[in-house]
Amino acid sequence: MTTDRISPEELNRRLSDLSIPEKDLARYFLLDEERSRAFHPALQLNPETVALPSDASAVRARSEAAMTFANHISRMRRRFRFERMIADGYAGPVIVSEGDSWFQYPILLDDTIDHLYEQGLAVRSLGAAGDTLENILREREYVDTIRETNATVFLLSAGGNDALGGGNLRAHLRDFDAVLPPASHLLPSFAQLLDHTLAMYEQVLRDVQTLPKVVTLCHGYDKVIPNNGKWLGQPMSSRGITDSAFQRAIAEHMINTFNERLQQLLLRFGSAAVYVDARGAVGATLGDWHDELHPRDAGYGRVAARFAQAIEQAASRQASATRALTRPAAHPRRAWSLHLGLNRIDPAHYGDDGRLFACHFDAEDMATIARQQGFQRTEVLLDQKATRDTVKSWLAEAAAELSAGDTLLFTYAGHGSQIPDFNSDEDDGADETLCLYDGMLIDDELYELWSRFGDDVRVVMVSDSCHSGTVSRGARREAQSDSAAADDARPRSRLLPREVATRTFRTHRQFYRELGGQRTGPDDRLLTRELAMPLRCTVLLLSGCQDNQESQDGVGNGRFTQELLTVWDEGRFVGDWKRLHRRIVANMPGTQTPNLKLIGCSPEAFAAMPPFTA
Repeated sequence: MTTDRISPEELNRRLSDLSIPEKDLARYFLLDEERSRAFHPALQLNPETVALPSDASAVRARSEAAMTFANHISRMRRRFRFERMIADGYAGPVIVSEGDSWFQYPILLDDTIDHLYEQGLAVRSLGAAGDTLENILREREYVDTIRETNATVFLLSAGGNDALGGGNLRAHLRDFDAVLPPASHLLPSFAQLLDHTLAMYEQVLRDVQTLPKVVTLCHGYDKVIPNNGKWLGQPMSSRGITDSAFQRAIAEHMINTFNERLQQLLLRFGSAAVYVDARGAVGATLGDWHDELHPRDAGYGRVAARFAQAIEQAASRQASATRALTRPAAHPRRAWSLHLGLNRIDPAHYGDDGRLFACHFDAEDMATIARQQGFQRTEVLLDQKATRDTVKSWLAEAAAELSAGDTLLFTYAGHGSQIPDFNSDEDDGADETLCLYDGMLIDDELYELWSRFGDDVRVVMVSDSCHSGTVSRGARREAQSDSAAADDARPRSRLLPREVATRTFRTHRQFYRELGGQRTGPDDRLLTRELAMPLRCTVLLLSGCQDNQESQDGVGNGRFTQELLTVWDEGRFVGDWKRLHRRIVANMPGTQTPNLKLIGCSPEAFAAMPPFTA
């Protein structure tokens, strides 16, 4: 049947008329396959229903203008609907939603939030097709909106782009190998994508957790089906993965992995965060899917039904908690910090007091950062208080007390040195040490202490000393010359002088031999430390210099700590650990380049967090 076409101006009028259902406007739009991105569908005007100019560039401009206007109006429609429900005496839970095209698919489909409206739920929608976690975090619109609406439920849909290859799946696949199972065709970079995504998820969850009586509900999408589309099927085929069942198995593994890791993250927040399992809701046939990434209307409806059930359960728990004058229990996240500053070491052990000047200031300034960031327990140990037994006991207590999601910040300012490697775990034949007051703490001992920490505890070590580039694991360099060490006109190095280090080792040879020889597993030469004592925690080492450099002492602070404090800017720094490291390096002299080292469980997720997060 032929229908008279309307002008773009008339379309704008109809878009603005809130009495016209959005579904009735779908006939004026088509999906623009070329301009669409993963989880960011782009629309164009339908030339069969909208009168368009003959010039192609003018048509594109008209379409883009219409879509910008349509997205704005669509959001306004939802806000108007929400406010009308509240004004009419809505008595259910007030909800704020944020997210991607599973929560806001423009015009052509009835998405999850559309179906929740139909079920009588009042949702203040902030979502937009193509919204990413980066955008969501940058704007943080959800925080103000939750406060303004007194919402008690927050819905979040995000991360699907990264869970399915970041819009560039081909780069994360290996070429087809008939010997390998489907999951093995994903490169390690896929896990790093998820690390980055989940780190941002955690930041959102932490934001919402600061708001009283709010429960966050998240999902990890359903098992998508590759169908020769540009997001899944075509990238797989370009790697020689052409069998449809094999393609589907890879996609299922990606979605399952994302769901499992998201669920694990949410468990850290107790009943303040709820995982909604959307897998199996959409359907297992191509007919259930609008395209490779999005359900049809009915599939969205089934996803919404699972959210509605979770919302009802959350509201019931909240009502019970209100009657009991309590809020839903959440994991009591803990953050501890220990700060060592050694301007002097014990001459009885070292034969010299190793005089430095700024290490106390470094320790105290790092402790100030911890307190300002909300660390609940912070302790500073200076000079004779920083003994081997005291430090090891403190760290052992932290390992016993801290659990998943908790943080330990351990900072050291003082001399660094080396002793011979007696367990053959170092490529360079030397174990790196921190010079505590009454004896050196070797890197093998530190690693053993880290291995005591539980699953998903986060350990940050900031070391402003020589040999600190990989002090949590090992490094080597030549010592500073005696004449340079003695020259008070030059910046003083935090390298324990060669003659002092040599004398200390020879005097206490048996002591250090026993320490260095007892730290690894049954076959020291065949197993690395990571295999002999695998870490369940994550360790991030930010150190003052590379393995072949020295850290310089100062008057107010060590050179590295001085730059760290400048970049940190009393907490005004914005970014993650890697950006902090880059900023520090950019302003350091070429003779001293700070190092960032990550080991343990999901280190990339930790590195993507804001520094010094409690």
